[in-house]
Amino acid sequence: PDSVLDISPLTPKDRSDLEYMLKIGVDWVALSFVQRPEDIVEIHELIDKYLPDAAFKPAVMAKIEKPSCFIGDSLERIVELCEGIMVARGDLGVECAPEDVPL
Repeated sequence: PDSVLDISPLTPKDRSDLEYMLKIGVDWVALSFVQRPEDIVEIHELIDKYLPDAAFKPAVMAKIEKPSCFIGDSLERIVELCEGIMVARGDLGVECAPEDVPL
């Protein structure tokens, strides 16, 4: 639980799905297993890359499921980079002490 995995939370299938969703038009894109601000930067870069011309740019929701996002100022930076936060309290409760789970 205390490890920050230095890998993208996006699989090749996620990238393909994102490209398709942007073509058909979506209002929000949610990213699970966000651990680092760089994860949000990556999804914004992919949205910019795949978004068709004159298409609506969707908002980004970060799903917080790993306690590793609490290291240093990572959570504050994640919040600044996205338009919404979803806290998976059940997942966090399995990996850290209940009193450390955000309300």
